[in-house]
Amino acid sequence: MIQLAQPLSQLLKLWQQEGLLTPLDRHFALQMQALHGDGNDLFTLICALLSRQLSQQHTCLPLTQIDRDNPLHEQLSQCRLDLSPQTLAEHLINYQAVSPADGELDTPLILDGDRLYLQRYYQFETQVAERLKQLNQPLTVVAPDKVASILNILFAAQTEKPDWQKIATATAFSQKLAVITGGPGTGKTTTVTKLLLLLCLEQQLTIKLVAPTGKAAARLSESIKASKARLAQELAQYDDTLDLKQLEQVPEEAATLHRLLGVIPGSHKFRHHKDNPLRLDLLILDEASMVDLPMMHKLLEALPDHARLILLGDQDQLASVEAGAVLADICAGLKQTESVEAGWRMRYSQEKATLLSKLTSEDLSPYINAHPALGDSLAMLMHSHRFKGDAGIGLLASAVNRRDLAGILNVWQSGYAELGWLEHQLTLQGNTGLTALMSQSVEQYRPYLAMVTQLASEDSADGKELDEIANEIIARFNDYRILCAMRAGEYGVEGINASVTQALKDARLIEPSSEFYAGRPIIIQSNDYNLGLFNGDIGVILPSSGATRRLMAYFVQADGSLLKVLPARLPSHETCYAMTVHKSQGSEFQQVAFVLPPRPSVAQRQLLTKELVYTAITRAKGHFTCLGSQAVFEAACRQATLRASGLAQRLWQA
Repeated sequence: MIQLAQPLSQLLKLWQQEGLLTPLDRHFALQMQALHGDGNDLFTLICALLSRQLSQQHTCLPLTQIDRDNPLHEQLSQCRLDLSPQTLAEHLINYQAVSPADGELDTPLILDGDRLYLQRYYQFETQVAERLKQLNQPLTVVAPDKVASILNILFAAQTEKPDWQKIATATAFSQKLAVITGGPGTGKTTTVTKLLLLLCLEQQLTIKLVAPTGKAAARLSESIKASKARLAQELAQYDDTLDLKQLEQVPEEAATLHRLLGVIPGSHKFRHHKDNPLRLDLLILDEASMVDLPMMHKLLEALPDHARLILLGDQDQLASVEAGAVLADICAGLKQTESVEAGWRMRYSQEKATLLSKLTSEDLSPYINAHPALGDSLAMLMHSHRFKGDAGIGLLASAVNRRDLAGILNVWQSGYAELGWLEHQLTLQGNTGLTALMSQSVEQYRPYLAMVTQLASEDSADGKELDEIANEIIARFNDYRILCAMRAGEYGVEGINASVTQALKDARLIEPSSEFYAGRPIIIQSNDYNLGLFNGDIGVILPSSGATRRLMAYFVQADGSLLKVLPARLPSHETCYAMTVHKSQGSEFQQVAFVLPPRPSVAQRQLLTKELVYTAITRAKGHFTCLGSQAVFEAACRQATLRASGLAQRLWQA
C-alpha cells in the first residue's frame, strides 16, 4: 500500500531539510499521527501532503493529482503509493479524523469527492461559494429608458464595439453582485466612476471603497479623483440634462480591507462579522485578485444582507499570497479553450442579455448561454487604453498571457522603445547584465535622492513646506522600481537591494553609515494596527522639521496625507530599492526593471510562471526592462499557475 525507503519519521525530517516540506508541514503530520493516526504511515503521509498543499497556497489536496511514484517530487523517490485515488479515498474515509462532505463535518479533515480539505478551508470554500451565489441575483431597473439615456451620455465618446465599459456599467447597475475584470488600462476605475454617478443620480447609497493594501487603496483614491475630474469635463455640456452636482457624492477615499473590517489588536478576528455587519449599501473592492480565500470569507460574512458588492481586478495577475485564487475561480466559467476574445467569452441568461441590450443598445445575443451560472454578474473589459495601438508593453503582456512564445520573441525583436533587455553574461569580472542594471538604477534613483539632499539642507522651511517636499520625493521614488521573482539569493530582493545600496553609495548619492539614513526606502513586512502600518506599505526615511531635523519614516496614506513614524517604532521592515513581484501588486511605476535568475534551481523554477511575468510587465506604465536569458524567460511564460481548489466547480457547475 505504501513503500518507504526509510522509516517515515526519518523521511519527514529529511524532506524538511531538503525544503520539500516546511517545519509546519512536518509537525502537522506528526501531531495528526499522534492524535488520530494510530501509527498509520499512509495517514501521516497524506496529512503531510495536505499541509504542503496549503503551504503552496492550494486550498485542498486532490487525490488524483498525487504522483503515486514520487509524492514529494524528490530527485530520487523514497516513497511510493501502490493504490489508486479511488482506493485511497476509501481508506481515508475509514479514519476517525476524516468525514465525508455529506456527513457531520465534525472532524479535522473533510473528503469531498477526490478533494481532501482541512475542515476550516472546506468551510471557507463552501460558504464563500454559497454567499456569492446568493448575491448573484438581478435588481429591478425601474426606468430602463431613462437609464439607457444616461448611459448614452456617459459613454458618448466611446468608439469600441461592443462597448464593454458600457455593458459592465449596466451589468453592475442591474445586479446585486458585479465582477468587473480586465487588464491594465482597460478602464475599470473609469467604468466604476461612471457607475457610481449613475447610482447617485438614481438613489441615495452608503458606499465604501476598499483595497487589500494601503498602496492599492491610495492608488484607487487617486484614480477615482482623476476619473471624476475627467468626467466633470466630459459631461459639462450635459449640465442641463444631468444633475452633475451628484458627482460630488461619488466617494473617492478608499480604505484597506483591514481598516474596513475593524482590526482588534492582538486578535485574528475583526470587529465586523456576521453578527455585527458593516454599515453600508454598496462595497467596491479593488485588486480583488490579491484577496485570499480566508479574507474573502471574512469580508462576505461581514457584508449586510441588503448590500451590493462590486469586485474589480485582473484575473490574469498573480493570485493571492495566501491560499486560494478567488477571483480566478469566479471568472473560470468564462474561460474558453479556443482563442475567442483573448480566451474569454461572456455567458448571459436570456433575460439578462435582453435587459443589457435594452440598456446599452448592444447586441448580446451571441453570448446567451443555457447555463449562465455567475455569468450574469460578470463583465470583462477587453480594450486597453493605456497601451495605445501597438505599444510594446501591451503586446508583450498579451503574448505572455497567451503563452505565445513566437509572439513573445517577435515583440522583443521588434525594437520597441518602451522595452529593454539586459542579458545575463557571466564573465570573470562578474555579470555584465547586472552591472548594466546597477547603472540604470543609479540614474533612475538619482532624481529623488537629489531632492533628499536638498531637503536636508532646507533650514528655513516650515513643517508644511517640508511635507510637500516629502510628498514629491516619495512620488519621484515611485517612478522606478526593480522587481524580483524571489526574495533570497544574489538575484532576489535581498541580493539586488544590497547591490543597489552599494552602487548608490559608490555614486555618492547615499551615506548608509547606519541602519537609517536619509533617502533609504523601506517596505513594511508585518502589520502594526496601532501605528496604522500594514504589510507592503512603502515609505522613505527623511529629515523632519524642527531644530534637530531628526530622521523620520514618511508614508503616504490612502487619503493622501503623510504618516510620520520614528524609525525605532517601525514594525519589521527592509530596504526597498527592489521588491518582489508579489508585493508590487496594486502598484504602478513609470519604469520597471524585472530580474530573473540566470540559473534557477528546481524550487525557483516552480515560482517562475506566466502570471509572475505578466504581473511584472503590467506594473510598468512607460518602460519595462528585463534582466534575464531567453531560455529562462520563455520557460517561465510556458508555466501557468494552477491552484487546487473546488471553488470554481461550486460556482459554475450546472
